[in-house]
Amino acid sequence: MRARNALPMLLLVPVMARAQQAPLEDLTVENWAQRLGFAPDPWPEGIGPGQVLDASNRSLAGSMIPEGLDQWIDRLGLRLTLAPYRPMHPSEGYVRATREGAVQVQVRPTDPRDYRTKAVQGYEAGLPFPSPQDGLQVAYNMAYAWQGDDARLWFEALWIRARSGIWRSEEWVWEAIHRVRHRTDLPPLPDLPVLGRDDIQYASIAVARRPDDRRQVAALLVRYERPLDQVGFAFLPSMRRDLKMLSGTPGVTWNQSDMLWEDIRGYSGHPEWYDWTLLGRATILAPMHAGVPLGPKVRQVLQQDSPGPFNPRVLWEPRPVYVLEGRPKMDTTLSPHPYGRVVLYVDAESFLVPLKVAWDRKGRLWKVVLHAWNESPDPSRLPPPLSLAIALDLRRDRATVFLPRVSESNVGLRVTDVTEARLRALSP
Repeated sequence: MRARNALPMLLLVPVMARAQQAPLEDLTVENWAQRLGFAPDPWPEGIGPGQVLDASNRSLAGSMIPEGLDQWIDRLGLRLTLAPYRPMHPSEGYVRATREGAVQVQVRPTDPRDYRTKAVQGYEAGLPFPSPQDGLQVAYNMAYAWQGDDARLWFEALWIRARSGIWRSEEWVWEAIHRVRHRTDLPPLPDLPVLGRDDIQYASIAVARRPDDRRQVAALLVRYERPLDQVGFAFLPSMRRDLKMLSGTPGVTWNQSDMLWEDIRGYSGHPEWYDWTLLGRATILAPMHAGVPLGPKVRQVLQQDSPGPFNPRVLWEPRPVYVLEGRPKMDTTLSPHPYGRVVLYVDAESFLVPLKVAWDRKGRLWKVVLHAWNESPDPSRLPPPLSLAIALDLRRDRATVFLPRVSESNVGLRVTDVTEARLRALSP
C-alpha cells in the first residue's frame, strides 16, 4: 500500500456535516456565494492587494501557498500579484436548476473498486450537491460545475523549457458542447434530443491551424453519461480518412505534452475513475479573476525574463477551496497510471479547479497544473472565460502552456457542429 503523504503547510478546516436536504427555495444569484460557499480567511499580517510575492517574501502568505506552488515560486521565480477576493456565482438558469433539482440527487452504493457504474442517481441539472459531505460529492460538483452549455476556444499551445525557452508551438480551434444533457442556459432544456438519446454527455471537435505539417488535423471526442472510455475520431489529411480510437483515457497525455487529458480544467475524467477523499477546507491564492488580456498578443502574459519563462503574470486572490485528494482506480500492473495521487483545490463557489498538484507512483512531487479564469463579461448569463492553463513538470523544469486568443461560452453550437460529417468536411 502506498504511503499517504501529508500536506504540512496547509491550514485545513474540517468539513462540518450539514443536511444535504437543506431548503434551497431562497437560493439566488445574489446569495449563491454566501449560501453555498464559505468566507475566505483574512489576509495574513503584512500582505494585501497590490503587493507582489516572490521567493523573498512568500512566507508572509503562510498556508495560502500550498505545496507545489511554493517550489514554483522558490526555484523557478514565479511572482504573485495580489488582488482582493471577489465572490462568484453561476447563471440564473443554473441557480434555478440547483434550487429545483438538488434534493433529488442521491449517491448510489457501488463497489469501491468499480469504476464503470455511475455513482449518483436522480441528477437533472445544476449543482448536484450544494452541501458536499465527502470527496465523491465534491468530485461530482466539479464534473457538473457551471461552464456554460457549450464553448469555443482558439488557443496556442507552447512547449517551454526553463533553460532554453519555447521549443514547440501549435495552434488549435476547439468547439465543444459541454452539456448534451443537463443543460441550464441554452434551449432545448435540459437535453439535446439527438445526442442525448445515445447516452452522450459531451461532444467536441478540435482542429489544428498550425504548424503547417499539422494543419487541418482534426479530432472529434465523445464522452458518455456512464463512466465508459471516451471515444475519439481523428481525421488525418494525408490519409483522407478518419480513424476511430479511444481518447482521453486516464493517464494519457494530450498531444505528447505535460498535460494529461484528465488534467484539463483540473480534472476532466469521470468521478468514478478516482477514489476521492475530502481532506478539508482551506484558503489559497488562486487566479479566479486573472486579468489576462486575450487576443493575438496573449504571449505577453508570460514572464519570459524570469528563471521560468512559462511563469504567468496574473492576479491572485484569496479563494475558499475544498481540498480533495484523489487516487486513480484504473491502475493495473499492465497499465499503470502515472500518478500515485493528486490533490485538487476546488473553488467552493464555482467548483472550478484553479490548482492541482500531482505526485508520482513513488510519492515524489511531480507536477503543478494551474488554470486561470478572467471575469465574466456578463455573470448572470456567461461563465468566466478560461484565460490560461499551465502543466508544470517540477522534476524536469519544463511546462506546456495553453494561451487562449478567443475564449467564449454559450455560443449556440448545433448538433451538426460536432459530428463525423463535420469532421470530414473540415479536410482541405
